Amino acid sequence: MKKFLSALCALFAVIGIIAALSACSATKNVSATVDKNAATVKVSSDLYGLFLEDISFAGDGGLVSELVNNKSFEYEYDKTVYWRFSDLQASVETGGGLNENNPSYLHVTVNGSGSVLNLGYVEFFDDMTDNYNEDKMNTPDMGFKEGVAYDFSAWIYNMDYVGNISISPTYEGSAVSANVPLPAQNNAWTKVTASFTAEESLDGGLRIDFEGAGNLRLDFVSLTPRSAHGYGSGEWKYVTLRTDLYEALEELHPSFIRFPGGCLAEGDDLSDLFDWKNTVGPLEERKHSNNIWRYDPNGRYYGNTFSLGYHEYFQLCEDLGALPLPILNVGMICQFQFDPDYRDVEADYRAGKMSEEEWNAYLNSFAYAPGSAEYEAYTQDVLDLLDYALAPAGTNEWADLRAENGHPDPFDLRYLGLGNENWGDVYWRNFEPLYNAVKDYCKQKGYDVQIISSASYQFSGEYIDESRQIINEKYTDTLVDEHYYTGNNTLFKNNDRYDNYERTGATVFVGEYAATCWGIGKFLDSNNMYSAIEEASYMTSFERNGDLVKMASYAPTFAKYNAHCWDRNMIWFTSQEIVLTPNYFNQLLFSNNTGTRYIPTDLTFGKGYSSVTVDEESQTLYVKVVNASNDSINASFDLKNFGDINASSVQYVAGVKAAYNEPGATTVAPVQEDCAISSSTVSASLLPYSINVIRVYYGDNDGSSAYTLPSLPDNMTGEVTEFTKFYITPEAAIAIGVSCGAVLIIAAIAVVVAVIRRKARG
Repeated sequence: MKKFLSALCALFAVIGIIAALSACSATKNVSATVDKNAATVKVSSDLYGLFLEDISFAGDGGLVSELVNNKSFEYEYDKTVYWRFSDLQASVETGGGLNENNPSYLHVTVNGSGSVLNLGYVEFFDDMTDNYNEDKMNTPDMGFKEGVAYDFSAWIYNMDYVGNISISPTYEGSAVSANVPLPAQNNAWTKVTASFTAEESLDGGLRIDFEGAGNLRLDFVSLTPRSAHGYGSGEWKYVTLRTDLYEALEELHPSFIRFPGGCLAEGDDLSDLFDWKNTVGPLEERKHSNNIWRYDPNGRYYGNTFSLGYHEYFQLCEDLGALPLPILNVGMICQFQFDPDYRDVEADYRAGKMSEEEWNAYLNSFAYAPGSAEYEAYTQDVLDLLDYALAPAGTNEWADLRAENGHPDPFDLRYLGLGNENWGDVYWRNFEPLYNAVKDYCKQKGYDVQIISSASYQFSGEYIDESRQIINEKYTDTLVDEHYYTGNNTLFKNNDRYDNYERTGATVFVGEYAATCWGIGKFLDSNNMYSAIEEASYMTSFERNGDLVKMASYAPTFAKYNAHCWDRNMIWFTSQEIVLTPNYFNQLLFSNNTGTRYIPTDLTFGKGYSSVTVDEESQTLYVKVVNASNDSINASFDLKNFGDINASSVQYVAGVKAAYNEPGATTVAPVQEDCAISSSTVSASLLPYSINVIRVYYGDNDGSSAYTLPSLPDNMTGEVTEFTKFYITPEAAIAIGVSCGAVLIIAAIAVVVAVIRRKARG
């Protein structure tokens, strides 16, 4: 009986899988009319941007070109983490350090031959899991590139050391080394430099070899490639950027960049509250801190050098032609670091169960009290940031510091966020006086800056409902920063979300969003074709509601492969490679192909989503069609009041639901094809599970200056391969469950019937 039930259950499961995975595919013909004279709302010119936060080693260990990890021995819980020592004595000390912001240094005692090794930014996990891998955590992971020169620097205080110092990369078979000049024994910190050129494109570490005897102090060790973005530029005075990651951002042509967080913009303790002033100036003078995304119990030691500081963010925005959008806390730590019972305590206070004094004393444990010396000093820090960005050089100390750091002219700052994923009484207590101070200061100085408010982290629920109510009553001149990471087809189901928002309140900034669709593993494949399709379907509503939704940015942007802190990321990278996801290509198509006004159309088909926009100045029509079905679609568009139709093409990405890209395998990449034109009708064939942008050039535009797809990164330029991995969709899983459940019910009935018959015979 057991064998029979198992076989029957397996049979039904297979039938369920087959039914779910091989739903009938068909070809459908659809048509729509597009009338230029029907254009309605304006689409924001700032609609599609980026959000950068140092999470998953996106900044230190990623976009920043620096290869040395824990370069100044300042990591709080393990001062020598990512360093290894051989045949010498080494200890971290603090007396007589390089400066007050970086007091720790390595005291090295040598008697003969010895070495110091830095591992770089290592991987932590087994592939595509969150299982910690101790071997990887102890394996050097600096990505050296053949033929690239690397610049080494360090600060050395030579106490009484006599001998030689040399450096070398430790990849297999390396014969490269370079001598490091030894400072005289003069009781002073001295910066030394050297360089070498890598012979292979391999992973390794940085080894510093000593031959001699005596004592010295070592601090702020650095190794950077000369191939990095900004190398040799006066505007990139202190930091350079990893070129392939920078170029991936560049191809998106973002209209803005939201930074530096996220939770990073706050911190997890008032003693470590994020301070932008610690992130500008010479690197060795920037105050390091622990990253809020660290996980020390398992050895994921994660520090922030703030090499990617406020000045670098501003400069990055300028290089990319994007507007800077700083997010500042309101004098309070990350709300997820609060007492987990905060909401209950707040309810008690609102119900009159706590006195005003008790309530404020409670809040002051994780937020500066408005009116206090700490809050007033913090408010001044925010106003100083406005001067750093916008004041002409020579008018105050912050503008002069900006010029000293490499940018004499003001930056183009137009937005300032106050708060990240905040809600409740504590947020509004701290928000209002800072909001008023910023508004008053901007009016006084003539700065044109719009404030961005926060509406919690919820897609729906009491926090966001209450936040929007308060904002629409008191702060309608702000943009509301909404965040949501969704699953269970939430974005598909709520495509009409912004259709139903009131138009008399504040406008919307979707500062962080991403969808998840099941894949075969846990992490990298969360960024699969179907999650990109779900996001694309939702982005059509941004354009349809252009009068309300002014800005949007997918999040997070970067994650190091097998060193991630979050499971959905637009761009993954290893020490050697970069992986652009289907979600990246979706953002690429939308951000590079959007008009200035929205045109309603009558295009409809099952699991189809669309947005039509026109740029009347360039005389270009953009028809975005998201096909979330397993059907091929032959779409035709009757164009009215456009005049001569000169050319048309479609740019698209397509693939089976589960398709994703990973190191060594590209299964999804964008394609461009011409569309058929017959008089005023444009036609295109749309593949199943695809994101499509049909571009039509009319009037005086012959299409010759149209946006063209970029080349893929070198490691992704191989032949795009078919995705063949086994994948169970949610529908298939349900089918399996239903089938097995039905089998068990039938089997149970059969057993009961058999027992009854047996008893009847007995």
